[in-house]
Amino acid sequence: MKNLFIVLHLVLSSTGLIPARAQSRNQPSKLHMYVFDVGDIKVFDISNWSPGVDVGKSSKFACPAYLIRHPKGDLMWDTGLSDDLANSPEGTTNSLFTAKLPRKLSEQLQEIGVDPRGVDYLAVSHRHSDHIGNANLFLNATLIVQQEEYTALFEGDKVLSLVDSLKSNKAIKLTGDLDVFGDGTVIIKRAPGHTAGHQTLFVDLPETGPVVLSGDLYHFAKNRRIGGVPSFNYNKEMTLRSMELMEEFIKNKGAILWIQHDPDQKKTIPLSPNIVR
Repeated sequence: MKNLFIVLHLVLSSTGLIPARAQSRNQPSKLHMYVFDVGDIKVFDISNWSPGVDVGKSSKFACPAYLIRHPKGDLMWDTGLSDDLANSPEGTTNSLFTAKLPRKLSEQLQEIGVDPRGVDYLAVSHRHSDHIGNANLFLNATLIVQQEEYTALFEGDKVLSLVDSLKSNKAIKLTGDLDVFGDGTVIIKRAPGHTAGHQTLFVDLPETGPVVLSGDLYHFAKNRRIGGVPSFNYNKEMTLRSMELMEEFIKNKGAILWIQHDPDQKKTIPLSPNIVR
């Protein structure tokens, strides 16, 4: 029986179903997660995210990133604003917002003893810069993105500088959902509309319970209540359909939705170096 297990392990390793780095590194016995504060964005007119509502009012968005540690490997979900922004204390400003980064993601990973080069998987909700800002840190990760997002990131006329170090990385290009570790605890959910290949993440934590990380399906709680669709989304009807399907999934799973950009909800979530179990 022991020999059969060894053979099975070798077969799975050779097919990539067990990440190589996970085999040589001590993985946790139970699923848990770290939540990183990777900047904030002050938007000047929140109605751009919910057309016709709160015109002219300003608001602040959180910019988190997440490390999911599973017995079979590590998954990084979104990477926040670029660490380079920390070199500009006043942040950067355009016509829509001011973005600031008080503390680098690389420093926060170092604080918990994680080398980004050892992370097995990198999945981003979508290609916008506040979600892929530090993607280049994860030099050895297998990318998990929807096909449309992969095309936009790597197959256009010019590869985005925020991901250019990853253009030769292994990639899983999705056209639907993916049970990342095969046990139902970490599932990527296709949810197009904000961009053509937008996706969300389901994590079933042992103590906290099931959580859905929103990506930019919603941006804040009121936006969710009224079904607000940002004026700049790829497709409004597609967004509304993804919202409908995700709400049904959340209900069926008994999950909590963590709206990633929501500043009030951020205050209720333990941030790294605390562990969300």
